[in-house]
Amino acid sequence: MAIIEVNSHQIQFNEKNYLNLKSLIPKLQKEFPFDEYKIQDFLINGQHIDINSEDPNLIRPIEANDHIQISFNQSTSLLSDILTDLTHLTDKILYKIVDCSENFKNNNDEIALVQLTTIVDAVDIFIQSINHASSKIINHSEISDYLPIKKLQIHLLSLMKAISSAQYKKDYIMLTDLLEYELKDNLTQWKILVLPTLKLELQKNSTYIL
Repeated sequence: MAIIEVNSHQIQFNEKNYLNLKSLIPKLQKEFPFDEYKIQDFLINGQHIDINSEDPNLIRPIEANDHIQISFNQSTSLLSDILTDLTHLTDKILYKIVDCSENFKNNNDEIALVQLTTIVDAVDIFIQSINHASSKIINHSEISDYLPIKKLQIHLLSLMKAISSAQYKKDYIMLTDLLEYELKDNLTQWKILVLPTLKLELQKNSTYIL
């Protein structure tokens, strides 16, 4: 049975399921989208292969004694930029929460409601971006076992529903409490715990399994 190594992790697969190396590439692309991962090395029996070339090894049948080695590197620059932007966005939202809460307390409701709209829009962007970034990073990682990402996501969504309900009812006391305590605490946990950990995980050399 042919052997394939992905990032030095050796697995066995049935070569009869693939016509040739070229037919293996779509499966690789499904597991490692080429816009997010780069192939560093593609070797068969120690020989380097350019998958974009006309190398005859790409179209010959895969044999039982073939040893295929593939090294992937994840393109981390985009995700790293997203995490940096999310940190800055979190700081801005936290600052706006303090200002908005003070305006509600001082009965400056019109100003506070305008600020609240900005906060809600910013949190919506945060939710979409963190969902994308975290899913990409934890897909091949164990950090989800000890990071409360899912818990914070669920709590944040429920908070936004509660804020919307309080705004509809014009319950500004409830709004102030939700902003000043609940939302502020949730975003602070993202900032000091989750985002830095995701960044560290992104910098590691992870082993990916096909």
